[in-house]
Amino acid sequence: MPPQRVEIVIGVRTLLTLLGAGLLVVLAILSLSTLVSIFLAAVIALGLDPVVTAMVRRGWRRSRAALAVFAGLFVAVFALAVIAADPLWREIGDFARALPGYWYDLQHTATFKDAVNTAGAGDTIRNALKDAVAALPTAAATLLGAASAIFGSLLSLVTLTFLALFFLMERPAITDALFALATPQTEARWRPVLEESIHAISSSLIGNVAISVIAGTVAGLSAWALGMPFPIVLAVLAGLLDLIPQVGATLAAAVLVVVGLTVSVPVAVAVLVIQLVYQQVENYVIYPIVYRRAVKLSAYTTIVAVLIAASLLGVVGAILAVPLAAVIKIVLREASAPRRARMAALRVAAERERIAA
Repeated sequence: MPPQRVEIVIGVRTLLTLLGAGLLVVLAILSLSTLVSIFLAAVIALGLDPVVTAMVRRGWRRSRAALAVFAGLFVAVFALAVIAADPLWREIGDFARALPGYWYDLQHTATFKDAVNTAGAGDTIRNALKDAVAALPTAAATLLGAASAIFGSLLSLVTLTFLALFFLMERPAITDALFALATPQTEARWRPVLEESIHAISSSLIGNVAISVIAGTVAGLSAWALGMPFPIVLAVLAGLLDLIPQVGATLAAAVLVVVGLTVSVPVAVAVLVIQLVYQQVENYVIYPIVYRRAVKLSAYTTIVAVLIAASLLGVVGAILAVPLAAVIKIVLREASAPRRARMAALRVAAERERIAA
């Protein structure tokens, strides 16, 4: 028998759909940084949405409530910067001035001398210093580039702030516009899911900041009590690192122990013990109270989400991993609810048949 011919007909509408999807993917890749900024602004706005909604229930207009919340955040950040800027800047300056002394002490240790003599690193270091001196005339261009980068970062921060503010003001209107395209049954099913997702995002972000403040306070007070250098710098660094769920506290502890070694081994051991005890308290007391009860994610899921998001978006992805994972869990739970109900009914019927037989 001659081979049968199979004819596949692809309609014009299908081709246009595939072409449109391809163009959207290309545009998304080309504008990835912009999309990340929009997504980050949306997450910040959704994190603040429950606070604004509570103020609206008390009679505030939504625009005024959003402006008041952002103004309060700005005042809090500005006050914190004013309080911490002077001692932080002084400690950074002291640290920079102390670096030559640290280098001098390191040069005169027996271990360093042996390593330099063995590897012949002395000439290499001297040549590197000569090259650095020769390159000083070009440092102005580098400084201008750094200033330009800082200005660009500040501009991006301002843009992000206004994006989040406008999104927060228009959130109910955006939600209503999206659900206007759905049937009443779909809206009745998925609007509670949206509200629960917003609550999860808000709880995770606010909880994360609260835990970071506690971690920074513990690190700063312990560094000050043990006589370690630059306790304010260490407190700020520990708080920022602790913003990264699960792994940030470990990184902060490693930094504190290394700085403790510059004082003495007993101080480093004391810092290690304090950090180990605090991490247990954070994981099993603080974390469940302010974070895990609201988000309801297991430690394994949290770590996996942080690793995947960090590999895709860096530190920002690691910070946003937990709220995003919580939203995905809520959506999947609701999407799979009908099938889980059917499977449960089939199991009950099978069990009844087994008993009847």
